[in-house]
Amino acid sequence: MASNPYKDLLKTIQAKEKAKTPGEEFVADINRYFQVSKESYVPSKSIKPSGLGGCFRMQYYVLQGADRDVGSLEKAENITIQCCGNDAHDRLQNACQDAKRFGIDITWCEPEIEARRAYQSGIKTIIKRRDGNELLCYNEDYRASFKCDGIILFQDKKYIFEVKTEEYYKFNCRVAPEPKHVYQAGMYCLCFGIDRVMFLYEDRNLTFRKAYAVEITQELKDEIIDRIHHVLAYSDAKKLPPKEKDKCLYCSYKQLCKKSGNTEAFSLVELREIIANEQPEKDRE
Repeated sequence: MASNPYKDLLKTIQAKEKAKTPGEEFVADINRYFQVSKESYVPSKSIKPSGLGGCFRMQYYVLQGADRDVGSLEKAENITIQCCGNDAHDRLQNACQDAKRFGIDITWCEPEIEARRAYQSGIKTIIKRRDGNELLCYNEDYRASFKCDGIILFQDKKYIFEVKTEEYYKFNCRVAPEPKHVYQAGMYCLCFGIDRVMFLYEDRNLTFRKAYAVEITQELKDEIIDRIHHVLAYSDAKKLPPKEKDKCLYCSYKQLCKKSGNTEAFSLVELREIIANEQPEKDRE
């Protein structure tokens, strides 16, 4: 029997039907509002830095413009957790912008100025639009669409500023940035010509904070670039990457992935050979 794609909304409706008090009915209705009012998101056909440390197959689906899971509606709590994360980003970005006024040695760098500086230096990052404290940018070399949380000066050093919120138990055990977050912010470094990242993690429950200053080495940059080229090569060769079952938690392509089954892995060299062999003769001259 096929699973109901609207099961989370159905559970909310059932909660309303089973409610015994006006308060319980009210909570069910508020939850349903968050579920039905959330706008659907259609990602552009581009590399997403937030997924760079994740599954190649998911990135492939994004690049190919594949349809996301049909009818999947999130739990109301998951939606509002995202809202809390957005609120935290705004609050911490605003703090960085206002710190100088109180004699605190944090300077917010205007993102438009940084993007134009990068472009003038030969980095092909272009501005698409302003979105609150952030810019939506596109890098032509990496075919990447992205928004980074900010760029700051701290103790006379320039950093990509990256905010992450997480639940208390995960935060309490944190001693270093998540590897996938380093890939993400490392790509921002490539797109802005900056070599340092200031990660700021905040506990969602008590708003305790931990920060980690990370230098993005040339070795790590090369690894990030290699991952980008590998994903793009899979897409250009029209070869579906194999499943990475340990990275499925937040994927929006689970239905399609299940139907596709497992596939063969290709090296970057092999994929480039496939692409070259498929080019028309005149294009190779």
